Amino acid sequence: MSEKALRDLNTILGTERKNEDSSKACLSKPSVDNAVENIEEWQKKNNSPSLVSPAVNGNLAVTANSGAEVVNPEVEYIESENLNDVDDIDTCLKTLLAGLDSKDWVLVCDTLNNVRRLSIFHKEAMLDMLGDVITSIAKSLKSPRSAVCKTAIMTSADIFSAYNDLIIDSLDPLLVQLLLKSSQDKRFVCEAAEKALISMTIWISPISLLPKLQPYLKNKNPRIRAKASMCFSRSVPQLV
Repeated sequence: MSEKALRDLNTILGTERKNEDSSKACLSKPSVDNAVENIEEWQKKNNSPSLVSPAVNGNLAVTANSGAEVVNPEVEYIESENLNDVDDIDTCLKTLLAGLDSKDWVLVCDTLNNVRRLSIFHKEAMLDMLGDVITSIAKSLKSPRSAVCKTAIMTSADIFSAYNDLIIDSLDPLLVQLLLKSSQDKRFVCEAAEKALISMTIWISPISLLPKLQPYLKNKNPRIRAKASMCFSRSVPQLV
């Protein structure tokens, strides 16, 4: 092949390569541009760079767009010996039932702790409304919120310690819920309920308590039967 023919062939091949590279560039560039445009458009529409907003007062707050619940301050679980007296007995008594029935779960927890304070420091002052208070405590024991449930369990233990046999006529709603909670899977709730049941067997006389426990010894739920049996065995020796 002549030198001129070789130059012509190289020229043709070089032109084809340039055209091919140009075609590839034209094909790839729009796809990248389109992707960037789609991302920018999506961000403008959603206008939400993150599902979680910055921390507020040390707590992470979840935005409404996420559909999750906003984080509330944690409830402090105060042991009975660390509880302080209420500031104003009359105001506390007047707002007690309304606070226990509130839809604000943090307020319910605060009010339950006030019930505990009154039981420890002013049990006579709450005696006239004790039946209604126990009904509200039993309602809190059914709460799906673990914080409310555990605080209600701790309140039950303080009620047993303060009022002894005086609550026997109102015991049933507390007893059934404590047996249920002591049989569930949430460990910290379960342990608190077991502690409250022990308090019940210590502070309520066996003559009053054993008839209340007896029906649960035949309950369909084997866990409840087991917990009721444990309470029964703790209470019987005190008959002597």
